[in-house]
Amino acid sequence: MATTFVTDFIKPISAQAASVEESVSSQYMLKANGNVRNGIGTNHKILKTLKKGTTIKPIVRKQNSQNTYWYKIKIGSSYGWISGTLLTKKIIYKTSGDSKAISLKVPYINQLKPIYAPFGCEGASLLQALQFKGYAKKTSYKKFLNNMPKTKRNPYKGFAGSPYYSINGVFQSIFPKPLANYGKKYSSSVKNITGASTKKLRQELSAGNPIVVYVTLDFSKPIWTKWNMGAAGKKVKMVDNLHVMTLAGYSSKTKRYKVIDPNNKGEYWVNKYEFERAYNALKYAVVVR
Repeated sequence: MATTFVTDFIKPISAQAASVEESVSSQYMLKANGNVRNGIGTNHKILKTLKKGTTIKPIVRKQNSQNTYWYKIKIGSSYGWISGTLLTKKIIYKTSGDSKAISLKVPYINQLKPIYAPFGCEGASLLQALQFKGYAKKTSYKKFLNNMPKTKRNPYKGFAGSPYYSINGVFQSIFPKPLANYGKKYSSSVKNITGASTKKLRQELSAGNPIVVYVTLDFSKPIWTKWNMGAAGKKVKMVDNLHVMTLAGYSSKTKRYKVIDPNNKGEYWVNKYEFERAYNALKYAVVVR
């Protein structure tokens, strides 16, 4: 499954009582030009105007009387406040921000070009991991997809439908067990580790092993729906916004995971919270050792 970035927007929530300052650990980006003020509320003096796209690292946040969060940031040698309505949480990064991070140099295979396979993320992710370990070096992405086991609609047995075009009513994916079995044709080191904790994933990364992980598109919140998967069941509950990529690194300092996303995105780092929320929905994983 696969396809484009959606970030999590900050949404005002109701205050339970008198607002208190809360610590903030995430970075944020401005959705539009925004004013930093010397107090909470638009009636306060403007200290500086920040441009759209500016990244900020707030210290704390606090709600005003309208139940909107305001974020305290450092401006030069002083501090100011900016409204949360102007911000979007930053979950994707170009780097780890940590020179000592685990970072495997896994190759990138684009599932959309030159071979257009909008449902080919599982195959691309496994091939990326295999080739990093020195296996399937001469196997093309198209050949790898074409040789995968196929089924009409049961991803527990093989790839359901086609990786090249959409088929109405079919959950077009291949789940870890048949994917790992297919990978064993290239190396016996391929293992289905479905159910692995995120701690286990980090241990595999420390050992130099890339992992095919089943997460969500753009690391959005998992959306559950029911699908007809043939012999597996007529109403199988599954993550509808499923996407698959290769896990290739981790920073314990900045709390970011490195992924190689075949959906026309390549290498980037993602916040620990968003990655683990997406991964823990199913805990589907295949490692190449």
